[in-house]
Amino acid sequence: MPDSNAQRCLACGAPLNAPLQGGKIKCTYCNTVNVVGPQEKRKGDDILCPECGAVNPKEAQHCGRCGIKLEFNCPRCGVLNSYGTAYCVQCGVDIQGEIERQEEEKRRQQEEARRQQEAARRQQEEVQRQLEEKKKKLQRRQRISTLVITGVVGVVLLCVVVLLGIGVYSTNYSPEARQTKTAVAFEQTAIARRQTATAEYVTLFHDDFSDPNSGWEFYENENGSAGYENGGYRLRVLPTNWMIWDTLPDIFQNDVRIDVDATKMGGPDDNSLGVICRYQDNSNFYYLAISNDGYAAIYRYLQGEFTVISSEDGQWQKVVGIYPGSTPNHIRADCIGNALTLYVNGVQIATAIDDSFMGGQVSLAAGTFGTGGVDILFKNFYVYRP
Repeated sequence: MPDSNAQRCLACGAPLNAPLQGGKIKCTYCNTVNVVGPQEKRKGDDILCPECGAVNPKEAQHCGRCGIKLEFNCPRCGVLNSYGTAYCVQCGVDIQGEIERQEEEKRRQQEEARRQQEAARRQQEEVQRQLEEKKKKLQRRQRISTLVITGVVGVVLLCVVVLLGIGVYSTNYSPEARQTKTAVAFEQTAIARRQTATAEYVTLFHDDFSDPNSGWEFYENENGSAGYENGGYRLRVLPTNWMIWDTLPDIFQNDVRIDVDATKMGGPDDNSLGVICRYQDNSNFYYLAISNDGYAAIYRYLQGEFTVISSEDGQWQKVVGIYPGSTPNHIRADCIGNALTLYVNGVQIATAIDDSFMGGQVSLAAGTFGTGGVDILFKNFYVYRP
């Protein structure tokens, strides 16, 4: 005989298998969502088990027949409520609705974490692919025939003999003396470049990194570190195929020119260092970079995907003018209209045309390829309005 007291669907009249505490119930016949109230859960002073219908004393916390818990904690405030309560006796929240909201939030967080992991994986795969292409290109250029090598050696020996024969005197500098001489010349040239830029452009921002509160971040983790050090701003990158950058909070809406001096303090010459312009977020910006082994590239980082836009084959290009090792390099990046131009030590080394981003923040960046431990010190950071 049908239960005349059963909760029924408002649309089709079918019986609903509603729990004692009530809530939102979907009809199994017509899929209509019904909102039902709590049913009677007590028999006198006793508690009726919602699972097996057994009668339990009012002080019971578990059913004496099937063992289910007859009390539960509010999902928001944690206060103990009797089984079948629709709204918390402490905070008044809709218990079933709060449980559904928390489950949905958990699913959303899990999906966001998965998306970020996928973006990081794609970035590392792209960097690895570019590294392999770069190494293949370098190997092709190093395939010099035995005949050419022999000819070069012969010419060198002949020059040595001639020099010894005519008694030419050559002054030899020690490595320390050569490095000091180069550093002095570099500093004098950098000062002249800054004086010229100051006369031709409007200075929007300047940082000599003497003030540790000038806007750059301090941090250190398993991937590397960033912070003020040795009169500059230092980036260390520990893993292979990894990149670290730090962005100023200032936003430059239109065209900019960025100047900075960069010195390799440690790690391989096969590295990546430079500046970022028109930074929108962690997945959208331009990166203008050099490596201490003599290569250069301009990247577009769009929706988490790196693309070299300064060459037809999408690869780093060998250039002239980059100082290897620990000799400082003066980097200049012009982001004007849809034209991106990269200079090093006064020589133009890369260009690109792209209109994905117009205006944004600026940043300093460093990265690794097949060998970790890149350590770069930046000094004399300027942002100009052309």
